[in-house]
Amino acid sequence: MASSTINQNDIWAVIEKMMNQYKGKQLIRHHIDSFNDFMENKIPCVIKQSNPISIFHNYDETLNKYKHEIVVNFINSYNTNPTISENDGSTKPMYPHEARLRNLTYSAPLYVDIEVKIIENPMNNEESKVLSEKKIESINIGKIPIMVGSKYCLLEKSKNTKTRNDECKYDLGGYFIVSGNEKVIVSQEKIAENIVFVYLSSKSQSKYSHICEVKSCSDEGFHISKNVSIKLTSKPTVHGRTLKITMPHVKIDIPVFILFKALGVTKDKDILMHVLHEFNDKEMINALKGSIEEASIVSTQKEALEFILSNSMILGQPKDLVLSHDEQLEIFSSMLKRDLLAHVGESFKKKALFLGYMINKLLKCFFKKLNYDDRDSYCNKRVDTSGYLMAMLFRQYFNKLIKDMRNSIMKELNNSPWETSKNIENIINSTNLYKILKSTTIESGLKYGLATGNWGIKTNNTKVGVAQVASRLTYNSTLSHLRRVNTPTEKNGKLVPPRKLHNTQWGIICPPETPEGGAIGLVKNLAVSTFISNQTSTLPIKNILKDKILSLDDDFTFEEIVNKTKVFINGNWIGISENSLELFNMLKRNKRLGVINIYTSISFNYTMNEIQIFTDSGRCTRPLFVVKNNNLTITKEDIHKLNSNKIQWNNLLIKSLKENEIYQETLDTNCQEGCIEYVDSVESFHSMIAMNMKEIKKNIEYNYCEIHPSLILGVLSSCIPFSNHNQSPRNTYQSAMGKQAMGIYATNFNKRMDTNAHILHYNCKPIVNTKIGRLLPSNNIPNGMNIIVAIGSYTGYNQEDSVIINKSAVDRGLFRSTFYRTYKDDEKKLQSSGEEEKFTKPDPNITKGMKPGSYSKLNNNGMIEENVFVNSNDIIIGKIIPMKSNSKDRTKQVFKDNSTMLRNNESGFIDKVYINCNAEGHRFCKVRIRSERIPKIGDKFSSRHGQKGTVGMMYNEEDMPYTKDGVRPDIIINPHAIPSRMTIAQLMECLLGKVCVNVGGYGDATPFSNVDIKDIGESLEKHAKFQRYGNEVLYNGITGKQLDVKIFIGPTYYQRLKHMVEDKVHSRSTGPKVLLTRQPPEGRSRDGGLRFGEMERDCMIAHGTLQFLKERMMDVSDNYRVYLCNDCGLITQVNYTENISKCKKCKNYINFSEVRMPYACKLLIQELESMSIAPRLVTN
Repeated sequence: MASSTINQNDIWAVIEKMMNQYKGKQLIRHHIDSFNDFMENKIPCVIKQSNPISIFHNYDETLNKYKHEIVVNFINSYNTNPTISENDGSTKPMYPHEARLRNLTYSAPLYVDIEVKIIENPMNNEESKVLSEKKIESINIGKIPIMVGSKYCLLEKSKNTKTRNDECKYDLGGYFIVSGNEKVIVSQEKIAENIVFVYLSSKSQSKYSHICEVKSCSDEGFHISKNVSIKLTSKPTVHGRTLKITMPHVKIDIPVFILFKALGVTKDKDILMHVLHEFNDKEMINALKGSIEEASIVSTQKEALEFILSNSMILGQPKDLVLSHDEQLEIFSSMLKRDLLAHVGESFKKKALFLGYMINKLLKCFFKKLNYDDRDSYCNKRVDTSGYLMAMLFRQYFNKLIKDMRNSIMKELNNSPWETSKNIENIINSTNLYKILKSTTIESGLKYGLATGNWGIKTNNTKVGVAQVASRLTYNSTLSHLRRVNTPTEKNGKLVPPRKLHNTQWGIICPPETPEGGAIGLVKNLAVSTFISNQTSTLPIKNILKDKILSLDDDFTFEEIVNKTKVFINGNWIGISENSLELFNMLKRNKRLGVINIYTSISFNYTMNEIQIFTDSGRCTRPLFVVKNNNLTITKEDIHKLNSNKIQWNNLLIKSLKENEIYQETLDTNCQEGCIEYVDSVESFHSMIAMNMKEIKKNIEYNYCEIHPSLILGVLSSCIPFSNHNQSPRNTYQSAMGKQAMGIYATNFNKRMDTNAHILHYNCKPIVNTKIGRLLPSNNIPNGMNIIVAIGSYTGYNQEDSVIINKSAVDRGLFRSTFYRTYKDDEKKLQSSGEEEKFTKPDPNITKGMKPGSYSKLNNNGMIEENVFVNSNDIIIGKIIPMKSNSKDRTKQVFKDNSTMLRNNESGFIDKVYINCNAEGHRFCKVRIRSERIPKIGDKFSSRHGQKGTVGMMYNEEDMPYTKDGVRPDIIINPHAIPSRMTIAQLMECLLGKVCVNVGGYGDATPFSNVDIKDIGESLEKHAKFQRYGNEVLYNGITGKQLDVKIFIGPTYYQRLKHMVEDKVHSRSTGPKVLLTRQPPEGRSRDGGLRFGEMERDCMIAHGTLQFLKERMMDVSDNYRVYLCNDCGLITQVNYTENISKCKKCKNYINFSEVRMPYACKLLIQELESMSIAPRLVTN
């Protein structure tokens, strides 16, 4: 091979540069870029597209017009840094750490300038005149939550080391802080807009057999998409099947040929030309006969418009105005221009051509000439990231703000004193503006969305669970949460296809990482190299294409279109090309030169003969090496420059960066193309991609080559060594358990006050790790330990996924951890009485409702000193509420206790007490409890291969087996855990670990790297002088005898999971009862009973232990005594003290039976009696 060819090490140098770009924020860049785009472009866009806002007043019926018109324009918007407004009126910059501690929302105010014009329309036919025109500046319309780590975040702007030290060194941001809670917006999957889909109709729409649908949304502005669907009827008429269209503002499905006539194509022959472009295909022409006949009721454009208008609604006009028929037609015509196929533009000619294209595709699918579209394909999906979702929410609340503004101005006009002064000019002024434009609308709306996860205004159709509390158990769990993608489907739906791994998800979605259970396959995670695109401008592409294609705006004949390649930009058919391959290659070259945005998708769909160009947001892209003439375009020279930091990752995408050559219109051949290209699913689908460099030499022409196959994995599954040697479900299990492993979740954990946190004391980097695992930030704060693991049966305490653990190793600190829990409370102001709560040590003489715990550890302020040991039911925060009293004497004031108690079953030391004021100016207190957790029987451990197990027994070191060198295992797992689960990778990790420990180095366990188990065995034999399969002779620690068989033993990386016996162990003898049923409550937190369930009952019946069953179910639960009337069988009233009974129904005073039954049964009988159903109980 020539020396210019790059090798595996060079490839990893490239991947390392990719992972380290953007200050290491490459992994969450899709959130940050998207949020920056929201602040820079989407907010001004949403605000501008609402202009002008007209409010009419003083309607004159005789002239059919309004006397006054108020026009409000929002001219520009800008925002400032996040600030805290203290209760004393002072303001200071807000940093994320303070927002977390003080339960504040990390947000920055948004300001707008408005222009108000007041126009008077004279009642005669003179021109209207402007009465007044004024500009009001810097109006605060609410605070926008700021994403931590975005360019609007103070951490990015600040040079202050103190604020940097308060943050975790490896924290990437990408989340919001709302009322002190970190919130992640989970990216949402959706069907792409502006793409034409044809599919079979669902059973609910049996009227139609085939549907051709497009979700149309214009590039300009920020709007919701409007559906246009053409449907083929299932039952033919005399002339054949007909085509109907569903479109915005029209109440019924109308014949599609009538719409063509409304768009100005009135002749049937012309309509057929729009659909077919030529008359060769008799089958297709015959299929349109029914539609031609159906549309014959109208012949001119005006008739067609009137037909559609009669079935439509006209919205957005002032309610008093009476519109003439011509005015209605004109308004409806402009509505068609704006809302029918909005992405095509306003030209009726282009709309007609696009409709023809849709019908053509529908008929081709109907005649089986084309396949139906696959709704699960990632080519047809988009992923909405946080910026886009915030913009959706902002648009809804901004529209609400404008609606409220209209209403309050109308209110002012109708009820205010200006009528008397006749001074309408001052209707909007800087004093009443804050009432008209309420700053709380947007602020509380966005805050509500982020706090609850309900996306959308409460009345509208809302998405649930969009914003979630950031998972902070381990660093990797946070990272994984930020790269999650959710499919908004019913989780209980039995539909399988959306859950399957689709071919088009290769390299974009991590195959193993998905939850088990109801959400399997619907909640996905992005692969490591995936980047989600943002919307970019289409202007550069249109300028390049200007002379290269025949535009649809020009005059042309249909003969010119036939068999030519159609060119689409974002689903909009803009023209046709003759030499399409040349055009396609020229566009690709421009993309690699950076003339066109590098995330643009350019693909040649040869089956449809179309060139598709996409610049919209939400396309998942991934980087690939560019291949030309079956050679990689990246060279050794590029790698040398990369290694010596002369160039960075971005220079590989666009070689002309930092070079002096300026791009000319004529493409200069000296200008170098990028050697790595970002490719999305559609481009991958129409390209030849080699898996590795060796594959390229075959006699097939390749376009791209994978950078490395292991980049198909996500953050968590990238950390599994040799994951390609495991059975796939085991990788899925590990992807879930990696989020529960203890480690250090943030370097500033002792400054944070998280609700609960686990910190492992002695965490180690894995000896054997994947290359991507080493490049992730979590490599610096790992979550496990390297320990010696033996696989063998020893004393039988490691059956069924139990493990035996070395007690002496635990005493030395193996897997020790600290658990922190934070308790919060604040001094609220009571709504009812206006009294304020107060932190203090309650005085039992004047305080009612004291808790059944110890108040002795509180000081006079109601707080507890740090490093004091507390037990369950100790009071840790003392607080009282003043009670209402009629007495005027303040000395006789009585209080109610509202203190915070330590949870049941918990104990520990007070680690930190934090007191400050929250946003409302009330004092609050946070108390953090620290408890040490030492591994004990029942705690859960796991390797990195889904081999989870609980501790079954702990033996002293002298009782553990040992090798000839005196090495004793820390953990012994059962041999039965390996064969059926096929986790060969764990054995490989152990062997490689053994080599590394003896040679002194780290092991590379990257998947798909052609490492063979034989090679590892040979190294073990040659370098470490051990038996090649990792087996060793062991001696019984109890008897000293040699064990009968050799045991597989070596170092393996193990994790301690958060599920600990101490948090779950539960027992009870007597305890509280539920008031209603008089049975014990359920759950450990309420000191409940142990559930004796349905299956336990069946078991007791099967064993015939019925007396025991009665005792469990009744005697020790809710045994109750009732008296039954022997005459009528109803429960009677009894006075136990006087021993008198009476049956109300049959006036019986003497004939009764005493019966024992569960109290819940008595309750049921009485509930039935209340519904006039009287169960009668008969006794012997």
